[in-house]
Amino acid sequence: MPKTDGELTKERILQVAEKLFSENGFDGTGVEKIAKETGINKGSIYYHFRDKNDIVESLFQNIIQEVEEHINKINQQDAIDNQLKFEDKIIAEIDYLSCKERILSILFMEALKSGNSSDALFKCAEVIINHEGSSIMQFTDNKDFTKEELESFFVYEFFTGIIPIISFITLKDKWCKYFNIDEDKLMDYFMEAFKKTHLNSHK
Repeated sequence: MPKTDGELTKERILQVAEKLFSENGFDGTGVEKIAKETGINKGSIYYHFRDKNDIVESLFQNIIQEVEEHINKINQQDAIDNQLKFEDKIIAEIDYLSCKERILSILFMEALKSGNSSDALFKCAEVIINHEGSSIMQFTDNKDFTKEELESFFVYEFFTGIIPIISFITLKDKWCKYFNIDEDKLMDYFMEAFKKTHLNSHK
């Protein structure tokens, strides 16, 4: 079904806002700048969104939904790809998330704010970690985590798995430029380090 003009306008606003938020930061991007970049007047922007916070929350809701849909597709493919090595699956996930570099950088920046920070990064991570936990339990006799095991699992997956991957995706271009290193070689180095740390726990 074709999208309406209103839906296309809303998508355009979100696309431009994502670009500007990632380049200038949320606080450094006003509605005026979004309106100028989109060629849409402020009145139209306020018709679709209450304010700038509503725009960024819409972006966060979209990425959480997209990650959920992506994980559902992975679940459907697991029966076919169950012989795929875990590290190959990680590389595939990095490739997928690399297409989300802008929104990931915004998630990260907003989570790091003091005071009124966003919890969208944690919500997104929770979706991924819950999937990971379900996958692990399929190959163990233990079908339930205790509260302590669950807390420990979440901490481990977030700080040794998700955060390193997000850091790699959002900083790899700057790293390659600063240290004059080839991106493929950087990927090899990252995976070597990731295998020695996080992936060892999944063996």
